Amino acid sequence: MKAPDSFWNPNRLSDFHNDHSHKMEDYVALKMEVNELLKNKRCRPYSCEKEYQRHQEQLLNKRPKRMLKQKKVLAPHHESLVISLIVANCLVKRMLVENGSSMNIIFQTAYHALGLKENALTRKDSVGEITKTTTKVVLHVYAEGINMSSKFLVSDCKSSYNMILGRPRIHNMEPVPSMLNQIVKFPTPRGIREIKGDQENSWSCYYTTLKG
Repeated sequence: MKAPDSFWNPNRLSDFHNDHSHKMEDYVALKMEVNELLKNKRCRPYSCEKEYQRHQEQLLNKRPKRMLKQKKVLAPHHESLVISLIVANCLVKRMLVENGSSMNIIFQTAYHALGLKENALTRKDSVGEITKTTTKVVLHVYAEGINMSSKFLVSDCKSSYNMILGRPRIHNMEPVPSMLNQIVKFPTPRGIREIKGDQENSWSCYYTTLKG
């Protein structure tokens, strides 16, 4: 219920009610409800920022304990599909399979860690309101007997992942990825092959991203 105009005060604002009749800290009913919850030990106050962060870490460290039958996957879970593949003759871990990405991406730290040369990069300037330079590279990716060349965008952004496999690479493999079962299955001349996800690295990447 909105307060009468006579109670309207531009110096007061309740974020909850979106009204100018009182401030949030003057909301008596809310205080009574919170005190009742504290009294019944149904919630507890955060005395400082460190306590809040400690509570968040405790929640993050609670790993699911049920195993999906014959899949060796901890469930239930909400983790991304993170795999390992051989790129440029090196085993690269922490590769995110991302259908939402329109490009394959390799982060600059991972590119340098592979020992790849700068002269292999292709740079192109895009002209507009702001001139941007995009850097791309073609890399050989080996997956269970299939060796394919894929174009990657080189990004100098910080990331907990080393690479992101976007739709271009995913569609070329014609795979069936499953985040729930943490696996990617795809056809090859020698039958259906599969790449298993790495739940531990997926969880680690997620936790690292949350920590910033």
